[in-house]
Amino acid sequence: MNRTVKPLFRFHVAGGGRVASRNAIATICAIIIVLGSAPDPLLWLRFLALGVAGAAHTNGPLVGLTLIALALAREAIPRLVLGLGGWTRSLPATAVQHRRGVMYGLPIIQLPLAASVLIAAGLTSLVFRVPLSGPKLLGAPLALLAAGAAAVPARRWFIAAPAFTAATVLAALGQWGTLAAAAALFIVGDLTAGGLRFSARRVAVPAPADPGTLQMFRFTWRAIGWRMIAPLPLPALALAAAWLYSRNNEMSQPDTAFVARLWSIIAISLFTGAVADLVASRRPSWPWARSLPWSSAARVLDNAIAVGVPAIPIALAAAIVDVRTTVIAVAALPPLAALASMLLHGARRRLTRVSGRLVVIGTIFATVVAYVPWVVVVGLIATPLLLRLAAWRDRHELVTGWKELHHDAAGDSLAWSTR
Repeated sequence: MNRTVKPLFRFHVAGGGRVASRNAIATICAIIIVLGSAPDPLLWLRFLALGVAGAAHTNGPLVGLTLIALALAREAIPRLVLGLGGWTRSLPATAVQHRRGVMYGLPIIQLPLAASVLIAAGLTSLVFRVPLSGPKLLGAPLALLAAGAAAVPARRWFIAAPAFTAATVLAALGQWGTLAAAAALFIVGDLTAGGLRFSARRVAVPAPADPGTLQMFRFTWRAIGWRMIAPLPLPALALAAAWLYSRNNEMSQPDTAFVARLWSIIAISLFTGAVADLVASRRPSWPWARSLPWSSAARVLDNAIAVGVPAIPIALAAAIVDVRTTVIAVAALPPLAALASMLLHGARRRLTRVSGRLVVIGTIFATVVAYVPWVVVVGLIATPLLLRLAAWRDRHELVTGWKELHHDAAGDSLAWSTR
């Protein structure tokens, strides 16, 4: 890493710290869900720890960890490269150095996974008294680095992406031969990737004709795009945990309904919070939107619908655990969507964005509804109040203040892509 790449590396590490904190919350929740759904959590923990760090044991858990790293990197890379086509291109650095700065800074996103590897190594050596695997411990950081490199947009992505992806999988296989092959593929990918690839062409989106119509969703859903499906693994894991727990234990129908109510509302909270985080990042409040003939009530209602409608399949999926719980899951969706719309205001200034608070409140709400199902009716009644509070916060939000990501190639006289 030369002198030019080091400042870029520090810049992207600072930018990825916020994403890493959110990933830490998601990782802890996923570990709790996986261990809680296992028939024997301690035995399952031993299997995972030995699979990540133990010698002469299966490498399946380490491969699964690297696949999660690939998913996290692809979800986080839009935030790290946002705006890099503007003023940063005037810096005295080549396009290759820009790409390497992003590539070496991206592992900050996977810090929770790296911490999982260290914890697994400690459990393997100190608790389970099993020898550590050198190829696994050396391959894990290489796999995490290669997973991030595979997500970085490069000019020769058709060569670099397959090379980095193959290096990620090979490094996780836990053998000296595959580790050497992974290192060779990583070097080949880095030498052939070229510079950072920027998207220079933009397509205009027509303005909505009438306030409050579904036309306005084109601004929100188009800003999110395919990223809307990125949060699906977490709610799917929550519902899978509920299904496994209810099927692996002899439970009565009321107990099954209790588990279904609890985990279905938690799954909705996880998905709704993640989608709201995307809205806060990809389509924040900006002054131009305030010039449209929209009231604050119309804006927050539009946000609630934009965040809540994609979560309808999650609510309906509660039927795989208990069909009768579907009605309660669907009824819990409007208050959670209204709460997400209220938390969107000021989310860019908070470390936890929307998902941090929404998951905590949603978990409390899910626990209460699991014990007392009729409380979901109270949530429905409180939905208009939440929307009014969101409208009040919208009216008092300052949208003309400086935000650190308000830069782009358009209007930048030093941007190469606009010349």
